[in-house]
Amino acid sequence: MYQWVIVGGGIQGSMIAAHLLHYKKVNKNDLLIIDPFEQPMTKWKALTKRVGMSYLRSPSVHHLDPDPYSLKKYAKNNDYAGAFLGYYGRPRLDMFNQHCDDLVHREGVQDCWRQGFATGLERESAQWLISIDHADVVEAERVILALGVNNNPHYPDWAADLLRHKPTRVHHIFSENAETQQGRITIVGGGITAAHMAKSLAEKASEPVNLIKRHSFRVEGFDSDPGWLGPKYLHRYHRTRCYQKRRNLIQEARNRGSITKGLRSELKTLEQKGKLTIITDEINEAAYKNKEIKLKLMHRPAIYTENLILATGAEPCLPGKEWLEKTIVKHDLPCAPCGFPIVNQKLEWGEGLFVAGALAELEIGPAARNIAGGRKAAERIVHA
Repeated sequence: MYQWVIVGGGIQGSMIAAHLLHYKKVNKNDLLIIDPFEQPMTKWKALTKRVGMSYLRSPSVHHLDPDPYSLKKYAKNNDYAGAFLGYYGRPRLDMFNQHCDDLVHREGVQDCWRQGFATGLERESAQWLISIDHADVVEAERVILALGVNNNPHYPDWAADLLRHKPTRVHHIFSENAETQQGRITIVGGGITAAHMAKSLAEKASEPVNLIKRHSFRVEGFDSDPGWLGPKYLHRYHRTRCYQKRRNLIQEARNRGSITKGLRSELKTLEQKGKLTIITDEINEAAYKNKEIKLKLMHRPAIYTENLILATGAEPCLPGKEWLEKTIVKHDLPCAPCGFPIVNQKLEWGEGLFVAGALAELEIGPAARNIAGGRKAAERIVHA
């Protein structure tokens, strides 16, 4: 039996594992991390590479190491040029990833790894039973669910016919082949992922790339106000006992569909050079016609393209819903009206069952899904 099993080896799962090992809350033989990929943070690295990200949006103190100043020291010790960008010191992506890899190696996170899909979770006596790939079961005293949201991409209703008849021409940005397209490309989305992808493709495409968004660029430094990381906003948030009101506060606080000021300037420059066409409008209808995709817009002439990349985010559903719902019902785990866990200050959902990431947002707040939220989750679980 393991002392701890972490389901999910992305940024948050890897961070929590590193914290548990660093503070000697568990040794490597008693910790197991279950993840579909061979290496920690595989999906993060693939997505950021796919969209052409060069600098993170988060500041220098937000990373996986327990020491908040570790990344700054790392940049200096390894003599990175242009290590940080802007007032808040946004780190270079390649440096951030290497820093993560070194931490994972140093703490032995990879030694606790098992590739596979969690497919079930049950409580029996004083232990949890975790099913892997419907074929094996492991036992644990405590379980941490660190599940991401990108496994359930959101597809607009107007894209349904295209996906049925020409699925090779339509790709969600979360899919593995979104960056391999040839010919004219149109990206749909107004957030930072769409903006990064548009910049990356426009810089190397032989003809202009289209970026279609429903609203004007929303320029924000972060995906939520930094006040949500401390008592400035969280004091009132935690005094709110109604979980529906907490959900409303989270939705209001998130700067969804926003980009940084610097990225907006880069897109405008590409537009002036004729490499990028930025269109603010809504798509009413899409059809495959004469070997092209026709996008009918609400206020402008139709757009014709050969390939469509959707940067339309993830479905607002419970991560791991397909197998976790059975656990919720069987063990009467408390959930808010939105379907997400109601947990205590230790992020404990049931006896020995902890959550992080999106599953912890009704306790952590609007920043729960990002790196800063992962640090808060790791700190609470370690001190639990």
